[in-house]
Amino acid sequence: MNTIFNQPTWEKYVKGFTIYDCAILREHGFGFILVEEKDNRDVLPLTRFLTMAIDQPMEHRFSGSQTDNHGFTTIAVCEDPLEYVAVDTSSNVFSVTKPRRGSEKPIDKVIDMSTYGGRIGVVKKVVRAAGQIYALGTYRKIYRRIGIDQWIELGNESKGLPIPAEVLKGNVYSDEFGFVDLSAFSSSDMYAVGGEGDVWRFDGVKWHNCPLPTNADLQSVCCAGDGLVYITEMNGSVWAGRTDSWKRVANADINPGHQPVDAFWFNDRLYLGAQQGIFTIDSKKKEVVPLQSVERDAPNPTNGGRLYLSPDGKFLLTAGPYGACLNDGTGWRRLFSAFDFP
Repeated sequence: MNTIFNQPTWEKYVKGFTIYDCAILREHGFGFILVEEKDNRDVLPLTRFLTMAIDQPMEHRFSGSQTDNHGFTTIAVCEDPLEYVAVDTSSNVFSVTKPRRGSEKPIDKVIDMSTYGGRIGVVKKVVRAAGQIYALGTYRKIYRRIGIDQWIELGNESKGLPIPAEVLKGNVYSDEFGFVDLSAFSSSDMYAVGGEGDVWRFDGVKWHNCPLPTNADLQSVCCAGDGLVYITEMNGSVWAGRTDSWKRVANADINPGHQPVDAFWFNDRLYLGAQQGIFTIDSKKKEVVPLQSVERDAPNPTNGGRLYLSPDGKFLLTAGPYGACLNDGTGWRRLFSAFDFP
């Protein structure tokens, strides 16, 4: 019997939507980005923000809001204060923190987000790194959240990055020059990746380019518990190393659109999350493989894919389009699935 939703709460909060992204605040507290299922692509589907505290009674367990002006929204959690923060590609912001919940001013209405040629930056992803929230943008722009309706572009702290040389030469006009993921060992040891083999390390004062021996499109980065930094390419292949020393540790041939976009180290293993399932590295074969091939209880792609690690590092949440699962360090358990409801 499903213990998180009953039929009325499922129909109220989830029915007619699929899950696009997820975040975990604590063992019993989760946040999800839901997108309306619809055939008409001419009208932007509704985006729903759903948070739940599954240790609360059913009548107080859920909180949901929705909007028709968000698109490709990602979600992260901050540790101080404890809150969920969601940002879409157009810099629209939605936050959830007690006792406040609701839309905030878009980032481009709070600070100047203009980039090369006066173009407004596009936010690729919102992440938590070293306990803080960052929005990652085109042209290597990084925006740090400093409070409700408050963001700062790192360049305004003299901690920004140079615009790619290819852009300055006028040879390129593309949103591909920018970061899509950020991870950290600490606030003075962070790595940002994106573009064609574009990797940078922040030492607490300034950023340094890290020459990665590939010009493939990069998709995710993880500062792992084994002391290495893991970086994935568009096709899923994985590099490992630090600063200027890198080695390809796993090959892959994942189709575009299915590539990993999340990377977390948990239980001494690298987990790679995509919209179409979870992957990991087979160290013997040196290949990226579906997680189900090495963990028998791993979620299937309907209930697993996007990943998020709890701030205390004890729980790994995953969500697929139709459900979610949680790993507490001893194994996976299903939280809920659309297939439990007619």
